[in-house]
Amino acid sequence: MKHHELHSNRRLAFVAATVLATAGVLALVTLEARRAEKALESATAHTLRDYTGYAGRMMGAEVLRRFSEQRAAILAPVTGSSGRDVAAPSLGEVVQRGDEYFASFPAAPDSGLGYFRVDVRTGAIEGRGAVRDSLAAAIADTLRKLGPVAPRSNPTDILVVIQRGTPYSVAFARLFDRTGTATSVYGFTYTRSAGVAAIAGRVFRETPLLPTSFAGARWNYDTTQVRPGEVANDSLLAMRITDRAGHVLWQSAGGTFNASANGERVVLSTAAGGFDVESFIKAAGEPTLIPSIVRRAQSWSLRGLLVLTLLLVGVSLVALRRERLGARDRRTQAMQQLALGLRHEMNNALASVMLNAELLAEEESLDDDQRERLKAIVEQSDRMRAVLRRLEKTDHFHVVVPYLNEGYMVDLSLSETNAS
Repeated sequence: MKHHELHSNRRLAFVAATVLATAGVLALVTLEARRAEKALESATAHTLRDYTGYAGRMMGAEVLRRFSEQRAAILAPVTGSSGRDVAAPSLGEVVQRGDEYFASFPAAPDSGLGYFRVDVRTGAIEGRGAVRDSLAAAIADTLRKLGPVAPRSNPTDILVVIQRGTPYSVAFARLFDRTGTATSVYGFTYTRSAGVAAIAGRVFRETPLLPTSFAGARWNYDTTQVRPGEVANDSLLAMRITDRAGHVLWQSAGGTFNASANGERVVLSTAAGGFDVESFIKAAGEPTLIPSIVRRAQSWSLRGLLVLTLLLVGVSLVALRRERLGARDRRTQAMQQLALGLRHEMNNALASVMLNAELLAEEESLDDDQRERLKAIVEQSDRMRAVLRRLEKTDHFHVVVPYLNEGYMVDLSLSETNAS
């Protein structure tokens, strides 16, 4: 019995240790999973910042490219005639091309739009539109200070002239004769904020500024209608462009511009002083940009660990309960075996006692008192044999009674209650 009890205690201790070890391992796994989730969130934040930085660089580069195309398109008569034995273009040709170009923009007319031609030899300036008075004089004076340049080293160029606190962009191209001498300068002007806003607004509508999302979103190039499954820049991004002094030149509609973990700032340098592009991921756009598998991993990682934890704890508790039930069954079996051994040995002893009592009862020399005592021995022996027969059913004892000060015992007496 002690041997079985020792083994049972060992098994219980082993199961309990397994439960504790499982809980410890699950705690470590949960901690590591939480760290992994934080790392995933950090990687996601880095990805979003990379997206915004990419968007800012794309925006700035595309704006500069379109300004270069603008200068090339409007000043094409000048750059095409330079260094050739042809008649110099008239200012009217530049004005016509400029008006046609700017008419394609839906923005309100720019009060700073104007055109000019400066004679390099005399410094005389011919102006149209906004190029007159002090602005015309400032342009002529600035161009003279730039000095001579090599032919075709820079077909078109741009500078900024500030008049009465308003920055004007001045795009120009030099006209060279066959000897490489600059004879005149043609150009056009526009209010810098209006010009940047016109170009930037078109770029923001027409150019996909973010990489295709892992979720499979398709870019919408028709800004009048966004179809299901397609996204536009304004649904994902908030952007603005400022000059070096911090003045806002353009910003997207409906954007929130503040310090954000997903915001980036790109600085672009130009001959006209450069500008800064700030881009932010809209909160509503983050789910579109974050790969769907990343979102699912974030959503289900801790849930899966919680389910696994509950499952392993449940299995461990079931194993512990089964071990305890098994230990009780083993104790019952041991008690049954003990009762069987006791019954066998005591039956043998009682059989000998009863046999000797019967032999003594046949003696004629016994008096009545001795015969009564022999009768009592036989009756009590029969009673003990009946009790021993009850030990065959030790798993059916239901009557438990107090026993002195030592606790409780099973009632093996032959009372009418127990006999039933």
